[in-house]
Amino acid sequence: MQLMPRTAAWLGVPNALDPASNVEGGTRYLRELLVHYNNDLIKVLAAYNAGPERVEQYHGLPPTRDRRLCRSNYPRFESQKT
Repeated sequence: MQLMPRTAAWLGVPNALDPASNVEGGTRYLRELLVHYNNDLIKVLAAYNAGPERVEQYHGLPPTRDRRLCRSNYPRFESQKT
C-alpha cells in the first residue's frame, strides 16, 4: 500500500514501513474511500492515487497523466461521466 505520512497519521498507523501496519491501514483507507464515494470505484481509486482533495477539486477524475494513459488504453473510460 502507499500511505502518505499525513494519511498514515490520520489512520493511526504507527509505522507505515511495517508491512502489517501498512496493509491494515491501507485497507482501512480504501474502505473509508468506498464509503465516502458511495462505492464509485473510479473515484475511490482516483482519490487513493491523487488524493481526495483533487477528486473534489475536479468533481471526479483529475486530469493526470495516468488518466490520459487510461483513456488511451481503455476507451470505455472516455465516456465515463464523473
